[in-house]
Amino acid sequence: MPAKPAKPVLGGRDKVKVAIAQKSPVFMNLDASVERAEGLIAEAGRNGAQLVVFPEAWLAGYPYWTEGWDSVLPQWAGGRILFRDNALVVPGEQAERVAHAARKAGTYVVLGCNEMDSRPEVSTVYNSLIFFAPDGSILGRHRKLMPTFTERMFWGQGDASDLVVFDTDIGRLGGLICGEHLMTLVRASMIAQGEDIHVAVFPGAFELHTGPQLEEPEKMGCFWGHFEVRAHAFEAGAFVVSACAALNDADVAADFPYKGRMNIGYANGGSEVVAPLGIALAGPTYGEAMVYAELEAWMIKATKAIVDTMGHYARPDVLRLLMRRDAGWVQLGGARELSPLRAVITDDALKRAAEARDVDSDKVIEIAEGVRRAAG
Repeated sequence: MPAKPAKPVLGGRDKVKVAIAQKSPVFMNLDASVERAEGLIAEAGRNGAQLVVFPEAWLAGYPYWTEGWDSVLPQWAGGRILFRDNALVVPGEQAERVAHAARKAGTYVVLGCNEMDSRPEVSTVYNSLIFFAPDGSILGRHRKLMPTFTERMFWGQGDASDLVVFDTDIGRLGGLICGEHLMTLVRASMIAQGEDIHVAVFPGAFELHTGPQLEEPEKMGCFWGHFEVRAHAFEAGAFVVSACAALNDADVAADFPYKGRMNIGYANGGSEVVAPLGIALAGPTYGEAMVYAELEAWMIKATKAIVDTMGHYARPDVLRLLMRRDAGWVQLGGARELSPLRAVITDDALKRAAEARDVDSDKVIEIAEGVRRAAG
């Protein structure tokens, strides 16, 4: 059996099976949606998925309605109260149920959700991705940095502490939310952290140029998310698991304040899995479905032999990327180390070389130790 490469991709696996849960949540019903998520995670696990991805704000629903100073007060208050009361708190009972489902299925889970800040003095809700590991632990989260357009009335802003890539046994895993894929430097930061698998989540597949509404269901394959995630796959030399929401109107309660007044026509899926060359392996798929694909490690290796954007295709002497961390501004994808590599020579090797040349081996080792200390 051939040895595994010293620097593997996909955690050293030849392939990783992924699933997208392009299924409707029970809109603005946290407990019922968690119960549905438990079933979907179990189903994906039975089908061999090692990663399950849920779309943007899947738990427990994207705010597809419009608000303004002329909103009807009881309608506005009712919608807002439900939006808050059905946000996920981490840690919390519902998050633990999802973690338990991931543990039972033995799979990683990336869950798009409305996340309530857990601090007692804060009531801000964020558009978040929560990353669950197969042992039931939470790897971390990512909060959307810049809510788009009217989303700013619903969600707070994330920060750089959540702009991370997780090193897992299925590969280096990261993710961004919808319009963040239009933020060039944000995508560059994910590439600079060495993603193998990138999760992209959206509230559906929509077109912005057709009218009469600003967001119209995709009719001509012109959803901007498709070409953004395909570009990211090629630029990162990574797989992209792109999850688009599907919402069934029957899953919106009859007494929901905005029932019949939400723009949900485009919440009809459009999920796809994209290979590192920017070619779709699965999808786009429409309607409610579980979307599966197998990610094969050789595709990353072959693509990066052509274009390695943080390696031989980088010019750090011309351009560099800085990210704000707790310690201050940190350079991502730093300049190449130009100093020569130092060989690691053991004392046993020195002793053998000295004896072969009839030289005092203790003296040779003493001199070598002095050189090591001087070199730091």
